[in-house]
Amino acid sequence: MNRACALVFLALLTCTKGERSANVLKDSVQSRAPEPAALGAPDSFSTGGPLDEIPSLLAGFDSEAEAVRQQARAFAATPRADSLFLSFRNRFLKVGEQITDRLEQATSIQSTVLEDTSTSRQLTTLLGKHGFALAYTEGNAYADEDIAYWTRFFEGALTPAMQRYLGLRATEQRTRFSEDAALQISWDELAGRAVTWEQFADSYPDFTWKDAARFWYNTYLSTYLTGMDNSRVFTDSGTLDPRFGPATSTWLRSTLGHEPHNLSLSVSLSSS
Repeated sequence: MNRACALVFLALLTCTKGERSANVLKDSVQSRAPEPAALGAPDSFSTGGPLDEIPSLLAGFDSEAEAVRQQARAFAATPRADSLFLSFRNRFLKVGEQITDRLEQATSIQSTVLEDTSTSRQLTTLLGKHGFALAYTEGNAYADEDIAYWTRFFEGALTPAMQRYLGLRATEQRTRFSEDAALQISWDELAGRAVTWEQFADSYPDFTWKDAARFWYNTYLSTYLTGMDNSRVFTDSGTLDPRFGPATSTWLRSTLGHEPHNLSLSVSLSSS
């Protein structure tokens, strides 16, 4: 796979809403996969609004997750196990969107509902027990997948490629790479992420979900080459701004072997 000039963002087969994919995860590490939450009466809310419907959306979800895990273990480390996981993930994301809809409805009715620390804490705990993370982007709350949770939950059941993919994404989610059209990590870190996904593709050419890996490679590389609205790379004349972006990157200088200040919009990087 070559690092070529400007690349177009690809849509994931089973993506979450926008750059909601790069959200903050809990940093805790467990030595073994967590057990699903105990079944029974779901937690309840008493806000008098849409948030009160969230526990019912999660009722029975843990038993479904456990059933899929057992099925995947029966086909451990095979593409069939990966397929079972991805099918489950599709259903999981749909539940996440339903929860996000309730969050949006709640804040439109009562804008300060999540500012109540008790409610926010209870919601964070509830979602965390079911593999979700309460996250925010540009001030809006949403239910994101806690990839670290599912990496541990399906540990030993998936192929090495899928386990590696999930591990990389869990690590990246701990540090959001962009927010409000501005870069949240250094340009060298951004380049490093693109290189990591290129190496992943080279290491696992037969990966079941290669479109997702390619999406992250293209996302990071195209952002590195073209910048963002609030993290600009080019001057009005179309040359790299020497004060910002790749022009300040030690990675790009070492790759090219010279200062990149004179590169124009047609900038391209040769294969390494």
